[in-house]
Amino acid sequence: AACLGMFESCDPNNDKCCPNRECNRKHKWCKYKLW
Repeated sequence: AACLGMFESCDPNNDKCCPNRECNRKHKWCKYKLW
């Protein structure tokens, strides 16, 4: 399966976001990992 891009909805407990992105627990979408 393809990874999730920016602002795609995601599950924080099963993070499928693309590399250098993380699932935001508050908004439930993928965002850039700043650190």
